Amino acid sequence: MLFHSFYYQAGSWDKPRRVVVKAEVTDSGKNIRFVVTDMAAAKASVLYKRIYCARGEDELFIKDHKLYLKSDRTSCHKFAANQFRLFLHSAAYVFIHTLKTEILGTTSFANATFETIRLRLLKVGARVRELKTRIKIELPSSFPLKNIVIRSFQVFGLLRSPG
Repeated sequence: MLFHSFYYQAGSWDKPRRVVVKAEVTDSGKNIRFVVTDMAAAKASVLYKRIYCARGEDELFIKDHKLYLKSDRTSCHKFAANQFRLFLHSAAYVFIHTLKTEILGTTSFANATFETIRLRLLKVGARVRELKTRIKIELPSSFPLKNIVIRSFQVFGLLRSPG
């Protein structure tokens, strides 16, 4: 992988701009990317990896929040209701993101989307029984991902506060 930068002025631009190039050759062929920037002092590789790619990753986090958790649905007429709804969506985001990165990181769900996690692991029919000292969740016997869900609950059980 090689990084380089140069100045270029397109016909519609009022002045030349810095262009950062990432070039690599893989088994699939050439992969060349260009980023136009006004940051003159940053090294080309640092600008591409730590700024451009990090921004793209942040955009994906926002996409997860809005698209998969439906957090842009603020259909109530009251501000407080919409604010509370957004708070709940944000709490769900933290839960699913933590589940994905901390617990499912060694499973086949390590690179899964929020939607896949929600549909395959969380949206499952189960029997919930409230016992005297705990809550028991019984998953269907034919549920193929039962071991992953049980492991996830066990890890979250270790996180609860004593008392």
